[in-house]
Amino acid sequence: MRSRPFIALRLPEVVHPGETFDVELSLDSASETPIDFVRVTLQHTQTLWSTDRGEVLQARERLLLSDEVAGRGRLGEGVHRYRTSFTLPGDVPPTHLGFVAELRCVVRVVVSIPWWPDAKETRDVAVRPAVGPRPRSEPFTGASARGSGPFLEVSLPDRTLAPGDMLTGAVAFGGLGGRRASTLEVALVGVEKVRAASQYSSSEAHRLTFFRDLSRSHEGQEVPFRIELPGDLTPAFRVEEVSLEYALEAVLEHAGGRVVHRVPVDIGPFAPRAGRDAQRPSVGAARWRAVWARAGERAGLSVRDGANGLELRGVRAGSVVEVARGDERSATGLGATVRFAEPWGLDLQVRPRRALELVGVVTGDPAFDGRFRVRGREDAQVLAALTPALRAALTAFSEVELDDARARVRSAVGAFDESALELFLRQVEALAHAIAAAGAALPPPASMASCLPAWRRFAEESGGSLQVGPMRLTGYLEGARFEVATLFKGAAAFATRVALPLEPAIEGAGGGATAAEALLAALREQVSWFRDAEGSVLSVGPEEIAVRIAAVLDAAAAAREVLQPMLALARALRGERRGGPYR
Repeated sequence: MRSRPFIALRLPEVVHPGETFDVELSLDSASETPIDFVRVTLQHTQTLWSTDRGEVLQARERLLLSDEVAGRGRLGEGVHRYRTSFTLPGDVPPTHLGFVAELRCVVRVVVSIPWWPDAKETRDVAVRPAVGPRPRSEPFTGASARGSGPFLEVSLPDRTLAPGDMLTGAVAFGGLGGRRASTLEVALVGVEKVRAASQYSSSEAHRLTFFRDLSRSHEGQEVPFRIELPGDLTPAFRVEEVSLEYALEAVLEHAGGRVVHRVPVDIGPFAPRAGRDAQRPSVGAARWRAVWARAGERAGLSVRDGANGLELRGVRAGSVVEVARGDERSATGLGATVRFAEPWGLDLQVRPRRALELVGVVTGDPAFDGRFRVRGREDAQVLAALTPALRAALTAFSEVELDDARARVRSAVGAFDESALELFLRQVEALAHAIAAAGAALPPPASMASCLPAWRRFAEESGGSLQVGPMRLTGYLEGARFEVATLFKGAAAFATRVALPLEPAIEGAGGGATAAEALLAALREQVSWFRDAEGSVLSVGPEEIAVRIAAVLDAAAAAREVLQPMLALARALRGERRGGPYR
């Protein structure tokens, strides 16, 4: 009486490409049974599906090896043992049982029995790449899409991992502009991709997740994570139509939406790490400060903590430069203030031009005139100040405000992207140099161009300085500092103000009009041309003695005659006993 024998198989659970392995089988026959053959087959198949798994895109046999271990004959009652071996090709892909792709290797035994159902047995064999040396660790830091809005930073000790490793790292977030962070999800995601028959499909094959509530976390704080990788996790691979790729995916949920950042990682057949894991770089506040310190040092600026976080400050081309992030609750990106070494005194105003607004002063630069509204006391001075270099420096920024004393600029770029920060600092440096060059070449008001040599000469004689734009002079007489300033109505100069600051202030000097009347009498007595300046106004206070002369001084040295009585009055107010009209 013939019967189907019981088949027992012994073979390795895991085999590697290029490796030869043995297959042992035993046939336990309950009775004497005729057979045509006993065949052992090694088969590697590939099946590809559409994304919804509703259509088979491809089904093919990648490998078929077989060995007939017994021919036609009879199996006697009892146990019969056989042995064979197979060598896997070196390019055979690993086993992968995914949703849209299945790559499977099986050993199949067939005992062919004539005129009787055949005996069959099948066992899967896991194909895994051979374990190789682990590449040198390379710590990694990366951030989500650079810009001026919310962002994520990820730090890893290494992006090369093996099944069974512990994936560790840290995440930090920023740029929320006052919005509250809610949750963070960090996951190792494996995605299988299939391209066959002119169709493409993909599916998430693996997701290992770390979750964290961020309700008590703040911007710049490191959030560490750990994800254990299973020992049987399929390493990444790529063959003709199929690939399996891995990435670390960090998702930040916040009140204004979500930020997603993906970092490719390599899961490979690597040997266990020797010694300690590599140290990962810092992210968040520690990294941000280091980035700003490095960029600031290269730009000649010093890093410090300001009201809105990190700031850079220093002097470039004579101007005080301050760089900071946007305000936490409003603007974002990078902003800078460049404070002039000396005010220009042009009544200058450059700001963004509103829709349908008149241009103002026309520079002849279409790109500049299209963006900005320019005003100033005198068109010629304004045009001289807005040099091509200064216009080009200003248009490099997304937001600009410029006046006589400072330029405020902003760009919507990532505040902690080192390359973006360095570019912004180079643009600010160019702006500072353009401001210095424009300020040094400012012309005087057209009505006072002929007076410039005399004013410069008096500035040198008095050991002071001259601001050419507003024709304002600061100097020293008998050790006391004084100021001579031209006053304007529109573009026309109409008066001159001479001031003597009282340093230190004289308490009670402003009480009553007696001192001012005495000074006015002294000026009319001692300064002949002052008698003709009808409408001149005097003021005496604790901190300053000032005279507004109803005339424009063509020669600034004439102010010396006015200053002498003012100095004498200052001494009298202090109780000093010296010769003169106030003795």
